[in-house]
Amino acid sequence: MNFELKIAKAVAFAACFIPLGLLAWDGYTGNLGANPIEVVTRSTGAWTLIFLLITLAVTPLRKLSGWNGLIKFRRMLGLFAFFYVCLHFTTYIWLDQFFDFAAIVKDVAKRPFITVGFASFVLLIPLAVTSTGGMVRRLANTGSNCTA
Repeated sequence: MNFELKIAKAVAFAACFIPLGLLAWDGYTGNLGANPIEVVTRSTGAWTLIFLLITLAVTPLRKLSGWNGLIKFRRMLGLFAFFYVCLHFTTYIWLDQFFDFAAIVKDVAKRPFITVGFASFVLLIPLAVTSTGGMVRRLANTGSNCTA
């Protein structure tokens, strides 16, 4: 990997932490509003969707721009989507519901979009697990058409 690409990946990696840093700063300065748990939950959920959409846009942007180096960012961006969905899920289960599974079931019955969110989280788990270098090599050796 050339030096410019390494620098670009390091800058992108640091930039992916900006939403979390801003959220932490707002928490530290008391700027999360009257319901801070809701702000954190909504913010991490929104950033999950943003990173997921950015990740999905990498291939079309690569094809349109002709810059094949862009593909080197896709795995990192996808893992950041998974990172933010884990924060979102943890915030909901721990801070919002306090591990009260009866309340979670009631909440799911009342608001079905939570079911969709949970199903999306479960679907992202295999993508995150199989995105490590070792898993990519194993998948490539089994004859699948997987690219890193």
